[in-house]
Amino acid sequence: MDIPRELSEAAHFHTHLGPYLVVGLRMGAAVTRELGDEPFAVRITAHTGKVPPYSCAVDGMQLSTPCTVGNGCLVVGDERRMAIEAASAERAITITLRRAIFDRIENECTEENQERFACEIWEMPEGDLLEIVSSEPGGEND
Repeated sequence: MDIPRELSEAAHFHTHLGPYLVVGLRMGAAVTRELGDEPFAVRITAHTGKVPPYSCAVDGMQLSTPCTVGNGCLVVGDERRMAIEAASAERAITITLRRAIFDRIENECTEENQERFACEIWEMPEGDLLEIVSSEPGGEND
């Protein structure tokens, strides 16, 4: 299987390539596209939990945004919802992994096929993978 360079680099950082790492990369890419990549201008709350495999998404977010746990711009909650809330001064978004994709990962992904799943998620159209809802910072959803 031919693994894209971005995924190889992420796997090197994270120590392996799995679907939740790539979900985090894709969520982070959406945050950066929607809110920008200026350091300290965006805050993310990840509702992934702090235990693998779900917390693997956090490493993907750290690689695809200026937000890290270390710089205080990424906070990881205990819930396991595979969703994030991200906000800048002007705008806020909520990004959620679509339930059908979560269920496929949970029910079909194994140690033997996790790299294939990861590559499939990398290539998936964003709308099929993620639900993105925009709102005012601290306000109600549009």
